[in-house]
Amino acid sequence: MQTNLEFSLKQLRKTLGLAQSEMAHRMGLSLRPYQQLELNPDKVRRRHIRLAESVALDRAIEKQDPKLAPANVRRKAIKLARLIVGKNLQQNALKLADILLDQG
Repeated sequence: MQTNLEFSLKQLRKTLGLAQSEMAHRMGLSLRPYQQLELNPDKVRRRHIRLAESVALDRAIEKQDPKLAPANVRRKAIKLARLIVGKNLQQNALKLADILLDQG
């Protein structure tokens, strides 16, 4: 995760193609406090970054464009996808083995 000083809420919002009001709403903030965060990046806290990353992930899914999600979010999503696929393959392999063995 980026440090608070490396993170640009405004840049992420623009990349996502959202107005300030929409970004604020999606982050669960009122417009005014959100605007203050953009104007004062030193006020951005980890929770704001996490909320913004969550918005970016949602937006990437909506637009079917993984590159909209920050790199660290994409890495986490890929790890989760691999875990899900691996578990499903494992479960399906066991089911297939049961079917084949029951046939014999």
